[in-house]
Amino acid sequence: MNITTERLLLRPVQHDDLDGFHRLQADPQVTQWTKQGPCKTLERSEQMLDDLLVLVNISPPDQPILIHAITILLSSELVGLVGTFRPREIGFSLLPSHWGKGYAQEATRDFCTWYVKAFPAQTLFAKVNADNAASIKCLRRCGFSPATEMELSSDDAFSKDTERVTWLLRVP
Repeated sequence: MNITTERLLLRPVQHDDLDGFHRLQADPQVTQWTKQGPCKTLERSEQMLDDLLVLVNISPPDQPILIHAITILLSSELVGLVGTFRPREIGFSLLPSHWGKGYAQEATRDFCTWYVKAFPAQTLFAKVNADNAASIKCLRRCGFSPATEMELSSDDAFSKDTERVTWLLRVP
C-alpha cells in the first residue's frame, strides 16, 4: 500500500532499495540510537533487508509488520524508513541530510493515520531512548505521549525497557 503525503511517497520497501537501505544502516548518526549500530558492509545490510522482508511476509494479517521506504515525491530518492518493525511498534529513520525538513514527522504522522484506519483499535507504540530529543519531538507532534505505568503493565508488548521510554498513540 502506497501512501502519498504532501512531499513524500511512502511505499513498501523492496530488495531493489538495498543501496538506500545501506546508506541508512551504515550512517552512524542514523544508527546511534539502535542496538546494532552502523552496518559496516553492503552484504550485512542486504542480509538485514532480506530478514525484514521475510518478517513482512510472515507477519500476521491482523498485526502486520509493514516497512515503508520514505521517498521524495519529486525525485523518488529513498531518504528513510517508517513502519511497524514489530507488531504495532512504530519506528522511523531518516538520512541526516534530510533532518530538519519535517520529513520524519510527515511520514510518521501519515503512516500512523493510515495504519489506525486500516487496523482499527490497534494502539501504536514507539520505544525511544530518553536522550533522543529529535525523535521524542517528532512523536509528540504526531500525537504520541508517554505510556503510564498502568498501561505498561497492561500490555505485554510494552515490556519494560531500561534504556528506552515507551510512547503511545492512543486510538479513541
